[in-house]
Amino acid sequence: MKRTIKVLTSIILLMCCQVTVQAQSPEPDSSPRLTINFAINSPGSAPYLYFDPETRQYKGVVVDFFASFADREQLAMRYQDSSRARNELLVKEGKSDMFLAARVWLDNPDSFIYSDKLMSHASFMYATKPFSSPFIPEEHPGATVCTRRGFIYPVLQRYFANEQNGLSRVNSISQTTMAMMLARERCQFAIMNEQNALSILTHSRFCDTDFYQSPNVISEVDLVLVIRPERRDAQELINKYIAEFIHSGQLEASVARHSGDQGFPKLKCQ
Repeated sequence: MKRTIKVLTSIILLMCCQVTVQAQSPEPDSSPRLTINFAINSPGSAPYLYFDPETRQYKGVVVDFFASFADREQLAMRYQDSSRARNELLVKEGKSDMFLAARVWLDNPDSFIYSDKLMSHASFMYATKPFSSPFIPEEHPGATVCTRRGFIYPVLQRYFANEQNGLSRVNSISQTTMAMMLARERCQFAIMNEQNALSILTHSRFCDTDFYQSPNVISEVDLVLVIRPERRDAQELINKYIAEFIHSGQLEASVARHSGDQGFPKLKCQ
């Protein structure tokens, strides 16, 4: 009987020890498994990626995309202020991992690897007066066009290069500045992506200005994440979730949230 009691006592003590060890086991490592340094054309542009002065954080489709799987993959994002001209250099030198762009905008497209297509980028001409017909560059010799400094507009490049009968660039540091210059008639037209225009031209600061969109698309390209070749791990992870982000409706909802739900023409506030 005494032997039986000793055995039972030993088993109970062993079980208590096991419970104690399990309770004191360290929690799983909560540190990020993967970190991505993302270069931005500061201050960015809606709806893609832009700085919100109220929250002092970056917002946009890119932020929403990475947030859609960050917890599942223990991903940490670091957004780096940069410029269109510097993005390629930062990624080539390994100081940043990627940025958002179209391949046709790059100086050295063969130096990078790419994600699958995230979304389309359709650009239109905008003016403060209605368009009577599609915008044809040859029909507007000498016209001034507000553009973003450092940006390449492949479809219009030959017209900008023609100093006699072409189009004249009026560069600005941001799409918001472009819109302000257009509203003040510092240029006759402004070329913008439709989502940029929806988020900027419909802002209350332009309540007293009418804005019209050209009937025709000026250019349309695919936006992808431009990645340094050493980050194939990030490329594979991104491509794993892009289709889910698009087909689940998250992309459409994100674009609407960061672009607004108005359309063109944008008329003066009542």
